[in-house]
Parts: sequence; C-alpha cells; structure tokens
Amino acid sequence: MIVMHLKFFYLEKLIFGTLIVFFSFQPINCFADASYSDKNYSESSISDYCDDSLEWYDDHPGYSGEFTRVLDYCIEYVKDVSPEGFNVNPILSDFGAMNGVNTRPRDNIHQGIDIIGRANEPIIAISDGIVLETTIEDCWGGTVIVDHGKAFDGKNMIAIYGHVGEFLVNENDKIKRGDMIARLPSKIKYRCMARVRHLHLQIGQRYCKKEEKDNWGCKYFIKDFYRSLNPHDYWADGVNNISCFNDKKSFKNGTITYPFKCKKLSKKNN
Repeated sequence: MIVMHLKFFYLEKLIFGTLIVFFSFQPINCFADASYSDKNYSESSISDYCDDSLEWYDDHPGYSGEFTRVLDYCIEYVKDVSPEGFNVNPILSDFGAMNGVNTRPRDNIHQGIDIIGRANEPIIAISDGIVLETTIEDCWGGTVIVDHGKAFDGKNMIAIYGHVGEFLVNENDKIKRGDMIARLPSKIKYRCMARVRHLHLQIGQRYCKKEEKDNWGCKYFIKDFYRSLNPHDYWADGVNNISCFNDKKSFKNGTITYPFKCKKLSKKNN
C-alpha cells in the first residue's frame, strides 16, 4: 500500500509539473477582447442566431426549461429576411406581431421590429440624421433616438434604437447612413429586453422631449408610440425588400437600410 501511495504521489507531481511548464508558455489572456467580429458569421444558420441571442440563460441554468421553449420558438418562428446573396440578422418579432421575442403575448400590437443578434454587434444608422437622445431607461436599457428627417412620403422619421449596450454617438451628433451608432449589449440586464438580446427598431413621427417624459401620451420617447410607421414600407429597395447598406451605393432620400451589416455569402452558398 505504501509503495502504491508513493507511486501516485510521484505521478501527481509529474502531472502537476508538466501542467506548470505547459501553461507557462501559453498566452493566458484573462481580459480577452470582447469586441465583436463578424468574419465567421456569414454562414450562420437561424439556429446559430437564436442560440447566441439567448446567452442570458447561460448565466441562469435554473431556467433550462424556459430556455428550451424560447429556443424552439425562435427557430420555428424567426424570419430569415436575408436578401439574395447575403446573410442578415433575422427578425424574431415583426411589426404587427402579437407575441414578443420570449414567446409571450403582447398587450398591444407590436409597433417596431425586433432583430436578434450577438454580444457587442454593431448597430448602424438606417439613414442620415441627428442624434436627439442617448439614454438608459429603467425597463428598456440603452436607447438611442435619431431624427432621420422626412421620409419619401413626407412623414417625419424619428427612430428608436432600443435595448442597446454601448453608445457610439453622442446627443446632437450628425450621422450618416451606415454609421455605427451603438452595439448590442454583452449582457441582458433590463426587463424589457425579455431575456433575449435584440434590437428594437421603431419609427414614429413626433419626438417626446426630455422635459415631456412621463406626461400623458409621452411615456416612451415618441408621442405616437402606438401609431408608429411600418419600417417595411420604407426600405430603399422597395416595400418589404430588406435593403443592405453599401458605402459604394447611393440611396434615395427618405428611405432606410437595415440596421445591421449584411454579411456577403461565399460563392459556394450563392
């Protein structure tokens, strides 16, 4: 028995010493860069997008049953709106939907589009404009409000970019279509995010100034919160045609492009 214990003792020392030598030569990075990279995401499937948007559940293992239900719902009902030749972030809760991103029924018809995505993924401006407000709201979390001027039909376009993480613009900044204005959050911390990482894009016509907040009819950023414009009517390539931003292309004034970068598919998948 003593001999056996000695053998195990020396074996453990040998293994431990080997591990020390191994890790001494490994580039240990305890503060790894959390920035987003889309180089491997052009071939992502719908299930990949769904799984990545539900990372809240990784930190809450006690909700495994709910995770399975929401993941199944996402895979079944998410809309792949990718234009031909591109891969774009899918829409989980569309304009007019009566269910939220977490499967639960809404109290009111959805007035925007909810687009799922990955941690720290850049959000880009849908058109030229002026940043009216950057704020962290108690339920919504990070929110950017942009005045995008007049639509092609003469209506005002005041856009809400809701449930964001890092702000990449400041109030009163003038921005161009395609400029990065924010990132999706790395962590889901606010109730209205519904445990699913997504951008809520909504377009109204009447901005609620800061001093008007919490007054009747001016609770959430725009006065026509429940009578908003349908973003699908204003895509640059026509109604219901998701339009990708391209810095080499000119776009008609008063139209919008997708708030996420379109990833070009490889030729083998075209």
